[in-house]
Amino acid sequence: MSDIHPGISTTNPDADRKKTREDYVTGGGGMTPEQRRELIYLAQTADEQDAYRDDLTAFEAANRIKLLRRKLDG
Repeated sequence: MSDIHPGISTTNPDADRKKTREDYVTGGGGMTPEQRRELIYLAQTADEQDAYRDDLTAFEAANRIKLLRRKLDG
């Protein structure tokens, strides 16, 4: 539950963590649920199952999503 908004749970445990400069430069932290869904879909569609890994950072996932979109767009 959130202290600011009682009754609303925080789904991301890192949501309240202060970000460091390294987080912004490297995309620190795991990929978002949206990135996970999109990456799985694109990897399957592009027949690139190796493109998806559970331990990707948000930055790595964003780069892989861009590459897979380019491949699929032709």
